[in-house]
Amino acid sequence: MRVLDERPVWSMSDSEKLAALDDVQAEINRLQVRRLHLSAGLDASGYAKEVGARDTAQLLSVRYRLDPADVRRDLRLASALHKYPAVDAALGTGRLAEGDSYDASPRTLLSVEQAETIVSTLEKVPASAKVPVADLLVAEEAMVEAANLLPPADLRKLGNEMHERLDPDGPEPDDDMSMREALWLKKAHRGVTFGGYLADENAELLETLIFAGAKPHKTADGQRDPRPRSKRQADALTGVLTAAAGTGSAVPGHGDIKPHITVTIDLEDLKDGAGLGDLVHGDTLSAAAVRRLACDAGVIPLVLGSHSEPLDVGTEHRFVTRAIRQALNARDKGCIVCSASPAICEAHHIVHWADGGPTSLDNLALLCKRDHNNVHRGRISIRLINGRPAATRPAWSDPDPPPLPRTA
Repeated sequence: MRVLDERPVWSMSDSEKLAALDDVQAEINRLQVRRLHLSAGLDASGYAKEVGARDTAQLLSVRYRLDPADVRRDLRLASALHKYPAVDAALGTGRLAEGDSYDASPRTLLSVEQAETIVSTLEKVPASAKVPVADLLVAEEAMVEAANLLPPADLRKLGNEMHERLDPDGPEPDDDMSMREALWLKKAHRGVTFGGYLADENAELLETLIFAGAKPHKTADGQRDPRPRSKRQADALTGVLTAAAGTGSAVPGHGDIKPHITVTIDLEDLKDGAGLGDLVHGDTLSAAAVRRLACDAGVIPLVLGSHSEPLDVGTEHRFVTRAIRQALNARDKGCIVCSASPAICEAHHIVHWADGGPTSLDNLALLCKRDHNNVHRGRISIRLINGRPAATRPAWSDPDPPPLPRTA
């Protein structure tokens, strides 16, 4: 462990600042590698489930407020390192097995980001390509050497070239390409970005619908359609989604609710055309936009202060009605513990039905299945604060406080 120069920055020359940064970066790299090995050890032992977490990724992401995707990426790297001795050694803690001949430049010291790029590239080479082990080792060593000069983004480009050379024929044909289908969604400012892959007839269906809806149309005054192709295709997709939602049967509903858009807005704001309305997944719409959308049967305005039907149904009904579930989705916006989407959440009675708790909005909370189970097992408790449910986090979700610094 390096002894870091912790003098005040103002008292250091520029060369001393740069030397101190060198030491800080080296220490960061060392600690990141240490974190990899500790995370891998926890994952191998299954300790996360013992303390009530779903898996190691949830334990670490919740406990340290990290993105789950980043945690899973690090766990994949940690679990694969034993297969890549050159990468492991260049991280600074690896040990070459007896008989291995890797002789890296003494300057070679990978960052975790560089190591992840190299390992992920080599992991993508399929066993069906039958690449000799010696060739894989040469590729690994070459990428480690290249890391002396290249940051992760450029290493990734080199990795793609390596992959094409190692497996020039690409993946073997697969009769059931549907197993490779995927769709990802990612929140963006005032919207969502997405991508994925569809195979065979599903790809043909998508292309048919998008191409049909994306044909250019002349404007009212006979001018050419001013929309670029990307905008026309986006409009075609929203048209398909709107038509599907309008049927009410395109996808299964949840909690007896058809997959429509719900906007929550104050009644006075809606009347005045001012203010903002809240969408279930966290974005907002202007009141003017809500007024326009409210004319569409596919958009359900949930107006605060306006009750077209009663939300409180007392204790005569155990099950959550459509109106209550709609209001519950709008209020909680997902699992109140982990923020999972409302679509995969269940309605939980804070005071149990059997104990006389009513099926009403002020006695309900949205929980994903895992956290719902944890509540009933006593690992999480829920109470209402100012009319909203709040969860007490489980013991494993917060790290122990660091020790106080010693004083002279």
